[in-house]
Amino acid sequence: MSTAISILEDEYFLEFPVSVRKEMNIHIGDCFYAYRGIQQTLLLSRDRPNKSRYCNVVEFHVAHGAVLPYGFLHRMRIRPGNALELTVEDDKITIQKGVAIPLHPSAGKKGTLEVKLRRELETPTTFFSQSFYEDIYSVLALTEWSDEVILRLIRTPNLLQEVAQLLHNDDVFSTFLEQRIKDLALELVEKWSKTD
Repeated sequence: MSTAISILEDEYFLEFPVSVRKEMNIHIGDCFYAYRGIQQTLLLSRDRPNKSRYCNVVEFHVAHGAVLPYGFLHRMRIRPGNALELTVEDDKITIQKGVAIPLHPSAGKKGTLEVKLRRELETPTTFFSQSFYEDIYSVLALTEWSDEVILRLIRTPNLLQEVAQLLHNDDVFSTFLEQRIKDLALELVEKWSKTD
């Protein structure tokens, strides 16, 4: 079971985070059946539910997301701008309303970004260490971004996790880290050889 957060965009388009797309093996042209679950949830499944249950078809016209059915979301009081929690379990995606990330001017765009990053930092991590996430959080939260970039960062689902994954797979970062480890090891050896 994995859980991710994404922001519902205009026209009820939802970007599905990479972790969800990989676990469900989602590609362009894939279709899912959408139907109401228990406790104000929307379920997406490749298998059609029984005939007594009303459902809509959700099609991935682009690999990274799809338009969700307005009627279901309206009854769940979900609107564009709401944070949605996506949970993958038993070959289904359960979607429910998450904790709201304020996008109003009184919070300020930078403050809103920090709130988003703090929430992501509080989410337990399985692949990367917490200190690695904290380092990424510090850089993203303390960097001076333009308002346009801040809004795009706010709307990026699972920002900390996605940046960590990119760093993990980045050859330039790996080469730099490898060289720094060697340099620091040599400095340490030099320091200790002087004390002998």
